[in-house]
Amino acid sequence: MFPLVREAVASVLPVERLRYIGFSHVEADECGSLNEWLAVAPESSPLCGKVAALVSIDDMADRPARALTDGETLSLGKHTMRWFDTPHLPHAWECGFLMEEQTRTLLCGDLFTQGGAEHAAITESDILGPSEAFRHAMDYYAHTQNTRAILEKLASAEPTTLACMHGSTWKGDGAKLLRALADELSP
Repeated sequence: MFPLVREAVASVLPVERLRYIGFSHVEADECGSLNEWLAVAPESSPLCGKVAALVSIDDMADRPARALTDGETLSLGKHTMRWFDTPHLPHAWECGFLMEEQTRTLLCGDLFTQGGAEHAAITESDILGPSEAFRHAMDYYAHTQNTRAILEKLASAEPTTLACMHGSTWKGDGAKLLRALADELSP
């Protein structure tokens, strides 16, 4: 899919201007084309959490990662990103999420995965129900004892947009929706 995604990114900005190639965790659909991106954006570097850099990215990437610690911010000029470590939420040890602080947009990866291709790009409708139905069919969450605390940490950032990797981006009271997800995941 790299050529299609590259074309989409190029419609927004020249891909060679990219400074960071960021992702939530290490899986083929999150970072499988990492080295292709690094090749077309020669001044860029992988952007991930410390654990991902240590256990995977610095071994597989053509350039060393810019590894962020929990709560660390990164200025992109007009925008500031904050990294949240979320080990095992929803799955891998190295999971984490970025949030753009001015717009309060949480890039929430697989937290609210909605299957299928028929979703609106942005919605204010329910995404928790469809996401939970998808999760129940093939439970990919780690279900650790820290899940509620990690979701509360994300909720405390008060996001107003949840940019989902799979499915619609959601606008509204992100803290409330993250706490509702915590309730769904609690035994």
